Amino acid sequence: MSTSSKPLVLRGQIISHGESFLATVENLPLVSYGDTAEEAEDRLVREFRNWAESCEEKGVLEKTLVKAGYVDVDEETEIYLIFTDEEDVE
Repeated sequence: MSTSSKPLVLRGQIISHGESFLATVENLPLVSYGDTAEEAEDRLVREFRNWAESCEEKGVLEKTLVKAGYVDVDEETEIYLIFTDEEDVE
């Protein structure tokens, strides 16, 4: 049996919020703010990594992602976090 990684693409969204920016991840309880879009994105990436590592240490990452609506997630899944601006969302 061969093992190959399966990609899971999570969408982060950057939203202008007054004079700051808000970054979120679709279907996950992750939010960060920044004075620039890049700062909000960088903070969210760090927050996501910490969250994912914490879930992994507890052995609940795959289960948590499945509960959030992401299907076919297992220990072989490779997670990618990509960002869009609010203008890019239809």
